[in-house]
Amino acid sequence: MSATDIRDAVQEDEHGMKQHLTLRMIRVGAVALMLGLLAAAIYGRMMSFGLRRDEMMFVTPAELLGQWQLYRDFFYNHVPNSAWFFRGFHLLFEDQGLLGSARLGVFFAWLLLVSGLGWVTYRISHSVVLGLFFPVALMACEPLLTQAGMAATNNLLPLPFAVLGLGLFISETLGNRPRKIMLVIAGICLSIAAGMKVSAIMFIPPIAIGAFFLPREMSSEYRINKVVVPLVLGGLIGAVPLFWYLGADPQLFLAHVVKFHTGPHVEYWQANAAFEPGLAMGLAGKVQLAYGAWLSGVGLVMTMVLFFLIWVALRDTSSGDVLEESYRGQILVVLGVLALTAGMSLVPTPGFPQYYIQPLVCLPILCAIVYRRLLHVHRREVMPIFGAGLLVLVLLGLPRLAPGLLALTEPGKFTTAKVARGGEALRQVLAENGNSVGPVATLFPLYPLEAGLPVYGEFATGPFAYRIAPFTNPVLANEYQMVGEDGLTALFDTNPPSAFLLGYDLVLEAPLQRYAEANGYQPVEVAGLKNRYGQGIVYMKNPEVSQ
Repeated sequence: MSATDIRDAVQEDEHGMKQHLTLRMIRVGAVALMLGLLAAAIYGRMMSFGLRRDEMMFVTPAELLGQWQLYRDFFYNHVPNSAWFFRGFHLLFEDQGLLGSARLGVFFAWLLLVSGLGWVTYRISHSVVLGLFFPVALMACEPLLTQAGMAATNNLLPLPFAVLGLGLFISETLGNRPRKIMLVIAGICLSIAAGMKVSAIMFIPPIAIGAFFLPREMSSEYRINKVVVPLVLGGLIGAVPLFWYLGADPQLFLAHVVKFHTGPHVEYWQANAAFEPGLAMGLAGKVQLAYGAWLSGVGLVMTMVLFFLIWVALRDTSSGDVLEESYRGQILVVLGVLALTAGMSLVPTPGFPQYYIQPLVCLPILCAIVYRRLLHVHRREVMPIFGAGLLVLVLLGLPRLAPGLLALTEPGKFTTAKVARGGEALRQVLAENGNSVGPVATLFPLYPLEAGLPVYGEFATGPFAYRIAPFTNPVLANEYQMVGEDGLTALFDTNPPSAFLLGYDLVLEAPLQRYAEANGYQPVEVAGLKNRYGQGIVYMKNPEVSQ
């Protein structure tokens, strides 16, 4: 071969390598662009998502914890991590407003969820395609694009930590050399998840049991040292906030976190079910809600992908054991988590759509384990299903994600911005009328707290304590910072309100309105106080201006 031929061959190889590199960069760029657009759409949708009543419970502690103690000074019917999570984001992003910083925290949880899920599915499956497919699936998942994942509540917050805890445990026990530090991190994540929402504790029992049996090739003594001890150590570290509140006053803690949900909360909804059409009070209604979350849209797509992978893995047994016994333990652990989270979602009464999202994050990890056990020829065979599935996922999410992108063009119309302006308008009208002394009496405390105005401890987290007063026995009521209709006169006479903010719940607010009218408070409409529940009306004494 002549020197010219050699030079031409080298140039051709270099040209081919450049083309390959260019194509690879194009693919990487396209993937990055798609993920960026999906994240931007979620951000825009979240910031423009309508205000929800539950946010009175979860967002307001971000401000209240600067002056009061959780549980003791104001009602909070959940475990403490979510309150401190939002408190941290409020301190970091105070310029974004109270609601804005809280929803920014939920957006951070979204980023942690999709990146964490992509990472653990890649670590388990060694497939970049799976590491891309399942994060996109969650970003297009309808149940997560409604209140569960858009409002600033604790529904989404445990998911990234639960995914990391479960995924790290599975990935570390697939080999024979689990790393202690990774299992410590897994234990920390699982406890943090349980401290965000009680139902997330269902991720822990199957993993705790599996730690004594996985990896199977290890001796029992070696497993205890390498798996069980690090996992327990991490769990204890992550559970410090829970131990702190439980140890400080167990009766107070359990009254808020457990007794509320099993007693007066259920009784209130049984008595007021007519005001919430389609409320799932019984098992049949809960199953219908669960079916809609698990076996429709993206949930159905992920379930079909799982069944397809299992079918491919078991189709040709003559080629050997494709699904090796050494991985059955990991599959059983994930199935156990799936079963417990699904069962737990049917327990609370009444059932709401946001209760049924936790099992959805188990499916990607289960798919990754099954995919790992496929022969290489079968892996190539299933790739088209993931390619077509990506297109289906984008189409399923488009109706909700596209408006989120459009919302980014007008940030002034974000719900977070509207609430901030409403709080400022409330502050201004009170100051202009000399009514700035005294708390604002309202079942929507987010508005006054957004503007730094004081509120009553009895209404600091919204209507949730006030509305259960008739259904709470005196012993339990002593554990709550609460007041019922019969105690309003004494409360307001002792500490007169600077104003009343009403207009969002005609039934619950009626006693407050009667007191306001009987004591010389006059209604004034203030701009910026309208939301999905109604037009806010401010009641003041001797109002001189109207906005």
